[in-house]
Amino acid sequence: MGASITDFVTKTIEEMSSFDRENMECMKKVIRKAIHFYHLKSYEEVEETHLGSVRFLHVHSMMEENMLSKIVAVTRNGTTDLDIEGVYEGHVVREY
Repeated sequence: MGASITDFVTKTIEEMSSFDRENMECMKKVIRKAIHFYHLKSYEEVEETHLGSVRFLHVHSMMEENMLSKIVAVTRNGTTDLDIEGVYEGHVVREY
């Protein structure tokens, strides 16, 4: 848990074979890795519907939401036009 957010994002993107900053699935993958790396209590859940699978992000606390939104901003080179709500297309469940 010693890496800064910028270091974590840089290393994670380098490890991904074909990362696209505009692809929401790539962004979700970085978020999943961050949850695991930083031992967060937030988690992702996949729900199967007749239209396909939908990913829901269950956020444990405001601190974790802010951290995950910061990771999204760093992943997009500092632009704040997108947060976890945008990445998950509104499928965010706040449990705080």
